[in-house]
Amino acid sequence: MRDDFQIGNWIIQPQINCIRDGRRVVHLEPKVMQVLLALASDPGEVMTHEAIRSQVWPGVFVGEDVLIRAISEIRRSFHDDTRSPHTVQTVPRVGYRLIAPVIELPNEGIQPPAEATFSPNEVSGTNQAPEPVLTTAAADSQPSRSFWQTGRGRGTALLFLLLVVAGLFMALSLWPHHRHNDSYTSRPLTTYPGSELQSAFSPDGNTIAFVWTKPGERGHIYVLSLNSDVPVRLTNSPDQEYSPAWSPDGRSIAYFQQSSDKSTINIIPAMGGAIRQVYTLPVNFVWEYGSLTWTADGIHLIFPQKNTPTSAAQLVELDLQGLAIHALTSLPAGWDGDWMPSVSPDGKLLAFVRGTELSVRDLYVMDLARNQIRQLTHDGKLIVGITWTEDGKNLIFASNRGGSLSLWRVSARGGTPEREPVGGDDAYGPTIARHGNRLAYSHGSADWSIARIGIGSGTKDATRTEILASSEQDEAPAISPSDTKLAFQSWRSGEQEIWLSNIDGSNPVQLTNDGASAGSPSWSPSSDRIAYDARAGSFAHIFVMDANGGHRHELTSGRFNDIVPSWSLDGRWIYFGSNRAGMWNIWRIASDGSSVPQRVTTGIGAIAKESLDGKWLYYSRMNEAGIWRCPISGGSEEKVLNLPTLEYSGYWSPSPSGVYVIAQGAAGQYQILSFDLAAQKRTTLYTLQHLPTLFAGLSLSPSGHTLIFSEMKRAESDINLVEHFQ
Repeated sequence: MRDDFQIGNWIIQPQINCIRDGRRVVHLEPKVMQVLLALASDPGEVMTHEAIRSQVWPGVFVGEDVLIRAISEIRRSFHDDTRSPHTVQTVPRVGYRLIAPVIELPNEGIQPPAEATFSPNEVSGTNQAPEPVLTTAAADSQPSRSFWQTGRGRGTALLFLLLVVAGLFMALSLWPHHRHNDSYTSRPLTTYPGSELQSAFSPDGNTIAFVWTKPGERGHIYVLSLNSDVPVRLTNSPDQEYSPAWSPDGRSIAYFQQSSDKSTINIIPAMGGAIRQVYTLPVNFVWEYGSLTWTADGIHLIFPQKNTPTSAAQLVELDLQGLAIHALTSLPAGWDGDWMPSVSPDGKLLAFVRGTELSVRDLYVMDLARNQIRQLTHDGKLIVGITWTEDGKNLIFASNRGGSLSLWRVSARGGTPEREPVGGDDAYGPTIARHGNRLAYSHGSADWSIARIGIGSGTKDATRTEILASSEQDEAPAISPSDTKLAFQSWRSGEQEIWLSNIDGSNPVQLTNDGASAGSPSWSPSSDRIAYDARAGSFAHIFVMDANGGHRHELTSGRFNDIVPSWSLDGRWIYFGSNRAGMWNIWRIASDGSSVPQRVTTGIGAIAKESLDGKWLYYSRMNEAGIWRCPISGGSEEKVLNLPTLEYSGYWSPSPSGVYVIAQGAAGQYQILSFDLAAQKRTTLYTLQHLPTLFAGLSLSPSGHTLIFSEMKRAESDINLVEHFQ
């Protein structure tokens, strides 16, 4: 397709790499135009990534980043929205399709209007100064001298041209030069089995340290020279290790080590050797992504810590000479805390993320000398890793602000973040070398499933039937009391939303579409309503909607978090976990919103469900393994089980005689167990074929004969290296 044609309201002129809409004209790069032509050659049909690359770059290997950038340029030019596209639609992990109508035009095409103008914001997002455009006017009836032929005209014109040139020179000198660098190259750096993540460059940019979690093992610290294919493990500890960070002189690596009873900060020589334990955290809890950074003088470490299990995380500074701790930040109760500190190359600024909970975070910068904090982003999205550019002027961070996790850039002075052309979807944990113009990041992929087993006969390892499978997160299944529908949370749309399917997994339909990280669905006893938690603002709250997704309303509010709702058996109440009293407790509220929230437990609690006989309220905590209960009518609270582990605190469900819960067997595999609390009897129902999901994973059918559960069939990540990154 080389003749002019029309896409929607835009005229496409391939011969001059131009698209226009009325008076707006946008010039596309030649390869971007070729990608557009490839999509337009078969409108409405999905074109795979490989098909586009082979057509536009025949015989040349190009990375996924190049195609993603071209698609981004097309969307920017057409003012397309990835969340609600009208021109190009992404088909996850497959390709793209042109959804706007394509209309062929007469062969002579349509010439651009004489008075067409250009705007810097419309030139394909390239941030270039507008090109000069000549305009024509109707000829006078009488001959006259041109304005350009008069002395005054020539002088004025020369002055005008000088001003234009000066303006262009100034604009170009001040314009950001980092955008759309075509000279970068990208390649996989690690392709090992399992997951490689949390990478960190040595100061000279020639080596990375990272965490490698091999299948069936805990993660450990490795180092890899960019000139080698063989990673070297630094430690021999059996414990989990996190967040390697190089000292400014490149001689040492600091990292977290977490065992069953404590979390410590250790330092080891970068070439291996004796390990020095320098600090034990007050609470055995570590945030694994980029949570450790050195100050420029090399004698301090900055990291987040919780002083109590329920307190907000604060950033602290450890003096490695005197081992004294100094608090840098603090937050009131109700906030999750400050995480992922990163010191700027000149040592003057500290970037970090602050949020009310895991999925609601923003980027901040602190002036370390003045102790002044400035907020850079304001959309409260998930952030998984931040790093400074080599010149210290910008921050690169991974966020789901545009859908799937991807890399973004924002000025350290503030401004609107821009998506990076490198990385693509599912990119996180970025790190930039202080020298060498190198960027590394992790790229993840996973397969999720929701399955069911029959438990009526009590047979061990009952037959498993998979009812839902996806390369995006599917979990927190909830069977409707009518036993006909299944609600679950999923990232299929690029955001975590509530989905609904038939009980056999057929006809999955998205119910919420607010981009508010909705999850934890729970059915009303009448099957006509679904309660869920969502993060429409800075905090999580409880919402209720009709089972078809209509008539949604916010049930709770305030500057605290309310999570994981569940209905009482009579449908009058909705229980939920909340930190509205300064610590996590179980609360309840009338399901019709006619009452204020009422506190149920005095002890810590997060996820609550009524027993099937209506006598007990079972609940689990966020800071301790096990299940507790208290009478529905009120009374003392008691611990009844030491399972599930803290990692899977939501993976349990009431059973007719007690509780179904997940546990790890002697062989390392996870099992679904039934505990008869009255008889103190334990029965193994099923051994999972894959890892359980971290969030709620069990749901019992109304008949009591079927359990539905979620699994993570496969989770892997590799580290990619980008050269010539600016």
